[in-house]
Amino acid sequence: MIFFIVIFILYAIFIGFSIIGFQINSPSSFSIKDFKSSKEKFLTIIIPFRNEENRINNLLSSIEKQENLNVINQFIFVDDHSSDCTVEIIKNWTLNKNFKCQILSLKSDFGKKKAIDFGVKSSNSEYIMTIDADITFNHSFFANLKNKLATNSDLYLISVIEDNGLFISRIISLVLGIITIGMTNLKFPILANGAGLIFRKSTYIKLQPFHSNFHISSGDDIFLLKSFIKNGNFISTIFGNSLTIKTEGAQSFKSLLIRSLRWSGKMKISGIFSSNIIGLLIVFCNLSIFPLVFFYFKYSYNTALFLILFKLIIDAIILFVASIKFKEYSMLKFTFFMFLIYPFILVLIILLRIFNYDQKWKGRRVISS
Repeated sequence: MIFFIVIFILYAIFIGFSIIGFQINSPSSFSIKDFKSSKEKFLTIIIPFRNEENRINNLLSSIEKQENLNVINQFIFVDDHSSDCTVEIIKNWTLNKNFKCQILSLKSDFGKKKAIDFGVKSSNSEYIMTIDADITFNHSFFANLKNKLATNSDLYLISVIEDNGLFISRIISLVLGIITIGMTNLKFPILANGAGLIFRKSTYIKLQPFHSNFHISSGDDIFLLKSFIKNGNFISTIFGNSLTIKTEGAQSFKSLLIRSLRWSGKMKISGIFSSNIIGLLIVFCNLSIFPLVFFYFKYSYNTALFLILFKLIIDAIILFVASIKFKEYSMLKFTFFMFLIYPFILVLIILLRIFNYDQKWKGRRVISS
């Protein structure tokens, strides 16, 4: 029982630090006069895409509605061998726009990382922002963005949450949002979300973060983070009511499992030791619910019941904080159900990994090693 007590205490400490870190203003919160860029239009937006005809319009509409795009040098869309009408949709959209857009296509290369790399090397701005093709953002996102950029940061992690899909998937995104921003504010970054990253181009060119992992299907975000951490670059966060990126959540239980399986794979091979340790802590803590329930009903161990309730309270606290901060109040009613079902989801993910489930992403087999 001591093992379970230690695991739950460590879990509570981790969640507590994540919440405390989230309350801290990131060092990126400087005023506009503090930001020194060599030119006004210092930011290039890179959107890698593959077969996104059913989702790209939301992003394009979101860009059109922006109040101010003065910081944008250009939008670069990079096609990763789409076989649908996404390219045509983007081409038609770019007509008569008063901002610069460019559509590039990978020729002999494949994959999101190659698309990002091609876009970065085709840009001429000081900073790069990579986003996914299925995201949306507030109409004042870019107008407010410059006010949140520091003078000495090489990488910015932006808060990303899901605004649709299964409630399980949305709750996971809210909690990960708190952990990502919170731990980074404490100068202990362990997660990043590729749906919204900003980094200095010169640092990217110097580090070449994807050079040794182009063959691995996903993980652009975590490998980028690893490279910047390893090099000792300064990492900041960007969070605010108008500065949260919203993305599509898993629409089915199967897609949730496959995505979680892919995420667990990239975390495993990322080589970020702290991320792997935290991941194991979360897995152990959730799976501990099964033996604790057994001990309580079989042997009437009150300590087991106490630990179960303790875990429920900790989960409720972080979900409450996340729901308030991200203004997703409707998720609160799922707290208890999420507590019950998440351990079973982890079991399924572990079983899929043990049996080497053949994953596909964007119509391609996922290569994870």
